[in-house]
Amino acid sequence: MKTVLISGASGYIGLHIAQLLRSNNYKVITATRDSDGDIMMDFSIPSKVSVLNYHGIDAMIHTVSPTEDLYRHDPYRALSENAAGIHAAIDFCKNNNIRDFIYLSSFHVFGKQSGLLREDSYVTPSNDYGLAHYTAEQTARMFDRNKQINAWIVRPSNLFGVPANLGKFKRWNLVPFLFCKEAVEQQRITLLTPGNQIRNFVGISDVCKKILWTLEKKPVDRVIHAYGKETMSILHYANLVKKVALEKFNLPVQIIRPEGDDQVVQFQFTSLYNDLEILPEDNIEIFVNEMLKALLTH
Repeated sequence: MKTVLISGASGYIGLHIAQLLRSNNYKVITATRDSDGDIMMDFSIPSKVSVLNYHGIDAMIHTVSPTEDLYRHDPYRALSENAAGIHAAIDFCKNNNIRDFIYLSSFHVFGKQSGLLREDSYVTPSNDYGLAHYTAEQTARMFDRNKQINAWIVRPSNLFGVPANLGKFKRWNLVPFLFCKEAVEQQRITLLTPGNQIRNFVGISDVCKKILWTLEKKPVDRVIHAYGKETMSILHYANLVKKVALEKFNLPVQIIRPEGDDQVVQFQFTSLYNDLEILPEDNIEIFVNEMLKALLTH
């Protein structure tokens, strides 16, 4: 039985990865910044993470990243935490003879780039959030090039999927969750822009499937895109939430948005890998139905 350490194990992605790995006969060790995990790892104090001793681990999945909110309010702290954090995570792996490392990055490394976005596409971050993820990617790739660890980067697009623990979920600023929450609590969805900008939405189980595949297949290429079946505008998604709320729950929802045209960048976020076992399957309308139901029950 292989043993995998998950950093940020109490977070949205971490909880889902842990569930999938356990169901596939992996032993999972959880690392959190509090006492809830098997190991305490606070990446805001990287020097303490790198010197921890914990043997018998085969791979580490690093999901820790400052939120977009921290980049807005304290960008210097967010940038330094992200860069130093992944360095400390990899040093921990080196010190404890952990050979395989997977970093959860983000499609935001592409910024506002248009066209076909694959693993071999040029990276052009346009804000601190994307820049920090790209810096972390380059850190992982440096250690991989130097053959100190085997490092892979998984880049998901905009995540959806009902949280494993709704009570502890903190990422309500993300559009798929925010619009459902507003629909239930306020019977209205408020868009800050006209909503014409395009997003690719990927289900959390599709992302976890890519991570498991990377763990098991160990592909030669080190960057893997986790993309979803559905690409749509923010407004289209808001209307989908409105439709499901009314049809399934008899909940009338109003959409409020400013007039005007926002600049639309047309892109296709996709992958070089077309293995049948990792093609995306998650359906965003099913998620909306399940998310609204969970919120109404909760």
